[in-house]
Amino acid sequence: MSIPSYRLINPQANRCYVFKWEAFGLFTPWHYHPELELIYFIEGKTTGVIGDGFMEFSEGDLVLLGANFPHVLQEHTQFKRENPDCAPFGLIIQFTENFLGNDFFDIPELLPVKQLIKKAKRGIIFGENTRKKICGQLLGMKEMDNTQKLIKLLEVLVALSSTTDFSYLTPKDYDYDASFDEQRLLRVNEYVFNNFKEPITIRDVASISNMTETSFCRYFKSRT
Repeated sequence: MSIPSYRLINPQANRCYVFKWEAFGLFTPWHYHPELELIYFIEGKTTGVIGDGFMEFSEGDLVLLGANFPHVLQEHTQFKRENPDCAPFGLIIQFTENFLGNDFFDIPELLPVKQLIKKAKRGIIFGENTRKKICGQLLGMKEMDNTQKLIKLLEVLVALSSTTDFSYLTPKDYDYDASFDEQRLLRVNEYVFNNFKEPITIRDVASISNMTETSFCRYFKSRT
């Protein structure tokens, strides 16, 4: 299997995490990122490369992937053929392990959530009983303001941390070593941030990355 790409998750204004209610991107490369990812499949079917295995996901599935967990969602051939006008979509929430502060989950009351984050290194798919309790809350987040969303997200994580109704997606922890790729992209971001008032050429940033202009364009497009 090929090496996964580091993917930069763009932050959203006025949020310490990313909230997406949209059609799934089914043509992105196999990738990883430092954010955990909670995925609720609302409509349609997809396939996926999760860790080192293949899976199918259907309406109602609820999945939590750990930090730097290689994955990608892909088109479900049969579903696409039978439903050509239906784009599978759902809710995706992405957050870092310290999105509420470096020591937030170290307090005694939230240690179960810290354990959930650790379990997510193997990828988790939750069972039907848990989905019945949680998915209605996730659907309700769409109409909430940012403060309410954050409180509800914490409530959902607490609820998920207390259930035993789940299965692991892989037999071992996945925490892809992203250091080299991350540092290269961080150098590019830092250069752009420090020089955005001046003209910036592809040649400039390609040079920082020690890549040709053509290779850099492919690299940057695949990761942002």
